[in-house]
Amino acid sequence: MKKARVLYGNGNEYTILYEDKETSAFLRGKLLHTTKRSHHPVCPGDLVRIEDEGSELVIAEVLPRSNKISRPANYGIRKEQVIAANIDHLFLITSVYSPRLNTGFLDRILAYSNMQQINTVIVVNKTDYGISDEEYEYIDGYRSVGYEVIEISVKEGKGIEAVERLTEGNISAFVGNSGVGKSSLLNAIDPDIGQKVNATSAYSLKGKHTTKQARLFGLSNGGYILDTPGIREFGMWNMDFEELKNFFPEIYRLSPKCRYRNCLHTDEPGCAVIEAAENGEIPLFRYENYLKIFETLYENRHLYFTKDK
Repeated sequence: MKKARVLYGNGNEYTILYEDKETSAFLRGKLLHTTKRSHHPVCPGDLVRIEDEGSELVIAEVLPRSNKISRPANYGIRKEQVIAANIDHLFLITSVYSPRLNTGFLDRILAYSNMQQINTVIVVNKTDYGISDEEYEYIDGYRSVGYEVIEISVKEGKGIEAVERLTEGNISAFVGNSGVGKSSLLNAIDPDIGQKVNATSAYSLKGKHTTKQARLFGLSNGGYILDTPGIREFGMWNMDFEELKNFFPEIYRLSPKCRYRNCLHTDEPGCAVIEAAENGEIPLFRYENYLKIFETLYENRHLYFTKDK
């Protein structure tokens, strides 16, 4: 079987990494058509089966994905838009100054990445401004439940090597709110890639016919970085409100101790999670974010399709 990695593209034509070279390939057959559930059949990061038809390479099949980043194609529309697939590391970029660390955003992405089994690392930038006691509480809280947190200062060049090592030879995605220093971090890791990403992002702001699809850029260390203007906004496609408890590791570990097997950890009597949050055994801010995400998922439960089988 001849395989290739999709780097970017839209519609009928895609750029792929095939036999260690970037080249073009085209869709055919059923892959040409969107389905009732899928907005784009092929996305960056996909491994695909290639057929050589002499005059052109054809993407004949999308191979099974190990994970994916998805969102509703449009708000209120029950169609999935897969932004990227087969991600090795997701770097959740935040900062302690302009903007301040937002645990609500972080916990939303962390829950989704856990559902998709994507290895996720929290990167805290702008530490040269100082870290407040409240922010230390958040950082310690994430570490206490098992997340890796890397404290960096792009301005002072601190901690960059730790991020760079994890991108080497891997497919990585950087996610973060505007202003946290994602572009500066990319430039620190690989100046060439930072310039390419910035140029693409600037182009995407021009006109109304530009693509919103993600793109994989090659790093000088052999890895690839995923970039798209929309990745900061991806929704929690196919996450069931009743299963959210499985994607908070500290809540998942405590669930068997609850009085009721189907406890959702919201207001049930004999809930071990509520007791642990009140006693400081698990981070209270994480539990409060769990309740907010639970409510959002419950209210939007009709916007999504039934979970994939």
